[in-house]
Amino acid sequence: MNLDLVRDTAVRVLVRVFEQGAYLDLAVDAALRRRTLTDRGHRFMTQLVYGTVRHLLLCDHVLNRLLREPAGDLPPPVRAILRMGVFQALFCKQVTFPAMVHTSVDLVRHHSHAGLARVANAVLRRVPQRIDDAQLPAPDKDFTGYLSIRHSMPRWLVEEWLDEFGPETAEALCVASNSEAHATIRTNTLATTPEHLVEALNRLGKSGGYLAKKTTVVPEEVTLSHGAPSVRSKLFQQGWFMVQDPASMLPAHLLEPKAGERVLDMCAAPGGKTTHLAQLAGNAALIVAMDRHANRLPRIADNVGRLHIKGVHLVCGDGLSLPLNAVFDRVLVDAPCTGIGTLRRHPDLKWRATPQGREELARLQTALLRNAVRVCKNQGHIVYSVCTTTRQETLDVVQAVLQTEKVIPEDGPEWFTPWKTGPGQYRTLPTAGDWDGFFLMRFRKAS
Repeated sequence: MNLDLVRDTAVRVLVRVFEQGAYLDLAVDAALRRRTLTDRGHRFMTQLVYGTVRHLLLCDHVLNRLLREPAGDLPPPVRAILRMGVFQALFCKQVTFPAMVHTSVDLVRHHSHAGLARVANAVLRRVPQRIDDAQLPAPDKDFTGYLSIRHSMPRWLVEEWLDEFGPETAEALCVASNSEAHATIRTNTLATTPEHLVEALNRLGKSGGYLAKKTTVVPEEVTLSHGAPSVRSKLFQQGWFMVQDPASMLPAHLLEPKAGERVLDMCAAPGGKTTHLAQLAGNAALIVAMDRHANRLPRIADNVGRLHIKGVHLVCGDGLSLPLNAVFDRVLVDAPCTGIGTLRRHPDLKWRATPQGREELARLQTALLRNAVRVCKNQGHIVYSVCTTTRQETLDVVQAVLQTEKVIPEDGPEWFTPWKTGPGQYRTLPTAGDWDGFFLMRFRKAS
């Protein structure tokens, strides 16, 4: 039996993600280091694992209607293979149905035994090839269940979106959050301009298969309609860009760092916003990039060096007990969060997030923001940002800090107006263009 190396690699990644709690992007990177795949194989393997994780609930819904026992009772590799088979049947138009069945059965036989291979063969031959045939919950009887299964979103999250945004926007959020995002990059304007970067990328794209263009008002944003440039590319190594979503570029612009100022980035790794702050200050600000995890600091240092950034000082420290005897002109709190706003790029996060975890993170975020106020000078500025949509991590955190700290909401630049939801408060959603979901709040510290 000639085992399909690409699909076998995908199965091993899925087992690590579903059974061992590995992060999807890290598991894919680790698998590619262990196994040499062609560029085409790399792309197909990535499509298989990201797609299966993205459509997990729908795949399990289909399987549980066909299996005599719940999918959860199967050995982990077999469960991953069957899920991946359903994903291919419903979403991979380049894979014929017989090829899906044949390769999946071979994988089950390799990872288990002939008995389960026969079960897999019987089950997969009955998998629907159209979502309309998947027998989903009826929207008029169980709209929450329909959205949850059809778009593979945790039911608690769908309920929250329905409560906060209403049925139309909640459904749009489900659709957008379960779609695949285009690759976006931030131009390093210390090295080039967005126009020159677009031209250079499009010259390379003639062979690389992607088209670069500007699609948002964010000054440094460049979006690639197909594919993404390799981190081994000359432009990346020269420091012309950093991979970053347009919404993730807003916090630095909202903070508006100036030359000669002291700026603290409290949760800095991997350095995207740190380097952006330095870039906006013309490489002339003193920026302290702090992170509580020492093993993350080299990643910041790598990005600082590659982008030729100056004035950045790395500190290993916890924002809950700041190891700094200093006062800053501006403080950025890009806090740890559930990451619900980034599901287009990190679909595994929706299976990690829980209502309980959301509450715990909100307490951490509130404490970090209060400490940021304390180390900010009078009349200085603080920006709070999170890449999530949950009320507990956004509006509730802001209200808690406004009740105890001497801070005043303050509006940012005029071009932020399309995302404004209140004084000093902004929100982007993936339903309105190619954006991640971000919440941002700007404060001025009162005397």
